[in-house]
Amino acid sequence: MDYHQYDVEDFVADAFFNRWVKQADDETNHFWEKWHTAHPEKVETIAQAKSIVNFLHFSVEGASEQEKQEVKTRVMERIKSKPNSLVKIHPVRRYFSIAAAVTLLLLGTFLVWQFGLSQTKQGYQTRFGEQQEILLPDSTLVKLNANSSLEFEKGWTAGQAREVWLEGEAFFEVVEQPDAADGRFIVHTGQLDVEVLGTSFNVQARHGETQVVLNTGKVKLHQLDQANDEKDIFLAPGEMATLSQQQLSKSRVNPQLYSSWKDNRLFFENESILKIAQRLSDTYGYEVKVEKEAWLELKFTGSCPADDISMLLTALSETFDIKISRNNQQIILQQYDNHSK
Repeated sequence: MDYHQYDVEDFVADAFFNRWVKQADDETNHFWEKWHTAHPEKVETIAQAKSIVNFLHFSVEGASEQEKQEVKTRVMERIKSKPNSLVKIHPVRRYFSIAAAVTLLLLGTFLVWQFGLSQTKQGYQTRFGEQQEILLPDSTLVKLNANSSLEFEKGWTAGQAREVWLEGEAFFEVVEQPDAADGRFIVHTGQLDVEVLGTSFNVQARHGETQVVLNTGKVKLHQLDQANDEKDIFLAPGEMATLSQQQLSKSRVNPQLYSSWKDNRLFFENESILKIAQRLSDTYGYEVKVEKEAWLELKFTGSCPADDISMLLTALSETFDIKISRNNQQIILQQYDNHSK
């Protein structure tokens, strides 16, 4: 397949590309990672296509049934008046024509919903076990982790700060705007503002605690309930800031451990079972029950695919000689009967 000539619509309509975005496996990962590296000029095109494919996997948040029907009607009118404006069919891919038409009808609905309605803010919400890539108006790329939400103003005006509001966890690759009158990019988390120019970092805001880990660049953190700026701190790459119980602290970490989820990996370095249980609850919606509270303090080091929690549970079971079972959305840790497996 001659993918180097593809535009955003072509990728969205391509079955193999959709398989990689929605249900990646060894074959699709190997092909697209190699192809992505060989065609850096397609980075933005790929990011936009992935964002749209991921959107089509979710429902539109915040829209009433009447608004959805209005959008659908407008898109259908658009297709009838200009039948070639939304659907592009190449002769070599005629067998994709029906799928492309359906997919791009949904794409048209998405675009009208994004830009055609009167709401001033755009929001995204992920469910347990799901992630989403979002391309912001300035081409900043955000990967939103499971059970998280991101909101921002639809129209970003040159000369004004770019602002987003986050609940949960997200990884940001911010596009620098050095020539803008106000090139700042600000992530609001409720307790903490993260201000950057051009950088990549991970933000997690859950359970009254905010954690910022910097991969590249430089960020300024401002604690919202402080009366002066003396409590502001700056992070350098490889540093983590944690705001907990109104105390803002800084430490050195391996940033890859905290952002590995965006690459479908979970890494744990001397992590307590209590913290692992919290991550399983936040990201996948599991309720973790333990027979002995002392087990919560046990420390584990290892990794697993983010979409294969059974591998993690097996590793924990073998490491600590604990029986671990799953019942729907409940994970139970208990001692083996007669200490036998």
